[in-house]
Amino acid sequence: MPKTKRTKGGIESGRNTENLSLKSAQIDSNGPSVLPAQNSNPAKFPWRNIIILSLIVIGILIWKFKGYFIVATVNGQPVSRWELNDQLTARFGQQSLDTIINERLIIAAARNKGILISQDDLNNRIKQIEEKLKGTTSLSEALSAQGLTPEMFRKQLEIQLSIEKMFDQEASISTKEVENYITKNNSVYKNATDPAAVQGEVKSILKQQKVSELFENWFTEIRKNASIKKYL
Repeated sequence: MPKTKRTKGGIESGRNTENLSLKSAQIDSNGPSVLPAQNSNPAKFPWRNIIILSLIVIGILIWKFKGYFIVATVNGQPVSRWELNDQLTARFGQQSLDTIINERLIIAAARNKGILISQDDLNNRIKQIEEKLKGTTSLSEALSAQGLTPEMFRKQLEIQLSIEKMFDQEASISTKEVENYITKNNSVYKNATDPAAVQGEVKSILKQQKVSELFENWFTEIRKNASIKKYL
């Protein structure tokens, strides 16, 4: 039997060897244990793949919504929406801006007076216009000929109806005014068979004229006193 040295280092060395033998015996009896490998150099994040995928997605989106960026091609060369907008702004920018400003001034003034145009108001006026156009052309064809969309047309109607309501009471027409107008324009109405219809038409004409006069004088003051700053 081998002798064990009694030095502290020797005794500890023997114990360490014994412990290792016991651990080895336990591993052998229980089978090999699989431990996860510790990778000291983790794989780099695949930024290149993400960039490539992002470029593909952006390319697909640009193609799908190309109308937002490209308005035409000429022999394969694109015409960008920015180029078109620059041309339109240079030629019609001030005129279009003034139209928007005027519309906002009118709508704001009408609302301050408690005047709101409902969808029913717009629909009723559209029906009246369609009745007048019947037999000549359709409303959609008339709008297309003037370069107007239905939305633009409804906006114009809202402005017109707002003006009419603002000056409705001031623009009242008397029977005498109607009769005087018919007398002065006798050649136009001499063959009319429905006097009531003639009077109604004349009253409408005179009312529109008076509303226009009142509006022009009113709007000149409104525009002059408005705080307007242009950056175009």
